[in-house]
Amino acid sequence: MRYFFLGWIADYEQTMIKNLSLRHSAKTISTPKKTKRLNRYITKINTLFNANLISNSWLAKKLWRPHKITANDILICNDWQFKRSFQPTLIKHFNGKKVLLVRNIVDANFMHSIEGIFDKVYSFDAAQCQAFGMDYMNQFFPYGVDDAKRLHEQLAAPSSASKCFFLGRDKGRTDAIESIAEKLGHVDCIADFHIVTDDKTQRHSQYHVDEGLSYDENIRKSINATVLADINQAGQSGITLRVLESMFFNKKLITSNPTIAAHDFFRPENIFIIDHHHPDNLEAFINSKATALPNEVLHQYSPDYMLETITRDTTCTART
Repeated sequence: MRYFFLGWIADYEQTMIKNLSLRHSAKTISTPKKTKRLNRYITKINTLFNANLISNSWLAKKLWRPHKITANDILICNDWQFKRSFQPTLIKHFNGKKVLLVRNIVDANFMHSIEGIFDKVYSFDAAQCQAFGMDYMNQFFPYGVDDAKRLHEQLAAPSSASKCFFLGRDKGRTDAIESIAEKLGHVDCIADFHIVTDDKTQRHSQYHVDEGLSYDENIRKSINATVLADINQAGQSGITLRVLESMFFNKKLITSNPTIAAHDFFRPENIFIIDHHHPDNLEAFINSKATALPNEVLHQYSPDYMLETITRDTTCTART
């Protein structure tokens, strides 16, 4: 069985696939520049004549041919890339199982647009799964359990200062993030916050930046922080990568997501839930040690477990 990842282009996604390829037959599928150029010509001609005069199916078949795809192979797509450019045609002509991972908040129109395309559709948001009939999947970290431990050993640097790290787009969260920074200041914890401005930004903040950090720098800061901050955007209840960083690197977590208390990884000494815990307890929380989670729990939020889940589910689908 082989796993093909289509449209996974972010740094952390490429890191994940590279790590998985050390243990599984996993690889990224990318469209060659020549194929993209030919597809653009075909699109222009069809648009010019307002008709589907030339099909681009032969381009997709040509790209898949060297891989000799079988019914046991699995194509894994993500929701923010699979509709772009040539990808819908590639997905259509993949002869194995097709899976979509929804990592954002979507609506009924989105669900209607993907009907009949995928064998399985997963979301990391339980409320979204209930609303639209998707299968729930744990959010997963780009690193496996052993990968994360090795990375921590390589990047951890000694420090005596308490520091809380946050990186994320504004998404209307500036006020909430600044409120946390103010509380941290009262307990002598440095707020290492980076709020990337976007179309939701309404006013200036001392924590605003124009661009985010590279994923390597993000990971370095997470490993060398005492605490990580996790502030969900409106309507989101699924866990984020920041939560996973706290779990895999054994860091304290301050979060606005109350649903975290229902997860198997929740430990009250590790996670401070805003509006559920009294602010007066913040100093004691930060200054106490985090409890390391057992590998069995961490594995359920690893990319390896993600592949195990997809493999099991698509195999069961094929048999029914």
